[in-house]
Amino acid sequence: MDPEALDDLRLAVDEAVTNILTHGYDGSGEIELDISADGTDVIVRLRDAAPPFDSTLVEAADPGPAEDREKPGGFGLFLIKNSMDKLVHRKLENGNELTMIKCDVIDRI
Repeated sequence: MDPEALDDLRLAVDEAVTNILTHGYDGSGEIELDISADGTDVIVRLRDAAPPFDSTLVEAADPGPAEDREKPGGFGLFLIKNSMDKLVHRKLENGNELTMIKCDVIDRI
């Protein structure tokens, strides 16, 4: 896998998990992580039992210049949406499933 794509994948997963724990669970809770490949695409699914929240419908804040920010943070969705190629939210009976896809990053042998 391309090292830059792997960095993007790590960043997106880290930010998504942080958002679920911080905003969905208000601190702690269980998250199921599933990573798979489909051809040359990497698919990451995060499932939680937090209240329903579709992050794919939220406009990601643009971080802008650092000197214009009042406080740190608040750009997780921006980083996720700019690191991954596709995001799909599915409301579960008890929680959420976020599918993040990074396209054409696995080398074929």
